[in-house]
Amino acid sequence: MYQKSDIQILIATMNRTNFDFLKAMFVFSDFSTLNLLVINQTTSDRLLQSNFENVEVINSFDKGLSKSRNLALQKASKDLIILTDDDVVFQSGFDDFVLNAFNSNPNHDGFRFQYENENGNLPKIYPKRFLSKLSNFEILNSSSVELVFKKDSIKSKGVLFDENFGLGSKFYMGEEAIFVSDVIKKGLNIGFVPKTILIHSDLSTGEKTIFSELYFVQSAVFYRIFGKMYLFWVALKLFFDLKQSKIKITQVYNLFSQALKGKKAYVNHTKL
Repeated sequence: MYQKSDIQILIATMNRTNFDFLKAMFVFSDFSTLNLLVINQTTSDRLLQSNFENVEVINSFDKGLSKSRNLALQKASKDLIILTDDDVVFQSGFDDFVLNAFNSNPNHDGFRFQYENENGNLPKIYPKRFLSKLSNFEILNSSSVELVFKKDSIKSKGVLFDENFGLGSKFYMGEEAIFVSDVIKKGLNIGFVPKTILIHSDLSTGEKTIFSELYFVQSAVFYRIFGKMYLFWVALKLFFDLKQSKIKITQVYNLFSQALKGKKAYVNHTKL
């Protein structure tokens, strides 16, 4: 049976010199009682040092969110690892939800949970019930801050984030969906638990991006995950964006062209 001491929270942050951000993240608990691994991407003149026994800090001079995640995965030391960012607030009792999920489902290697926005609403359409496996739609809808894994399961399969994707890389989103897809393709069992573990108020990268750029990047994500079936997912996205009035029919040709360019750019980029 897993206990609270088996949980480690892997936090990606940048240019930190003090722990004020941790106080904001853990307003419902004392962060010094939790196992934290902080990857601080920074410069040599802005280092973060820890005097807390349970808070490990690694100052990294690399750039890119996926590189930060990969370093955290490689250095993680506890059995259950929570991937997260520095702009979230963990809910009271989040650790109980995590422990109950893994202790009640010992054959699972990881779970996707849910988060709320600052108004207490769910920003996504989540399943209403527990899922033992994730559908393709659930994989594509995954965010890093929702994910918890068994460390040994991830390490045994050698799965890492694709550093071609994520903030700071050429294709600046989609890294979490690709990671979950890769984990599942390696035979790991990932489920969904309809429990909220944190608050995340910022808009996603996709919501901040203009549609032409969004289709360019997401097409590369679709190709990375689905291969030759990527056009099906591009067409499906066009259909739902039209249905929800996010785009106009006059935009379809241009967005489809951008999707083709995105896939081609990814293929050429990976040949370098």
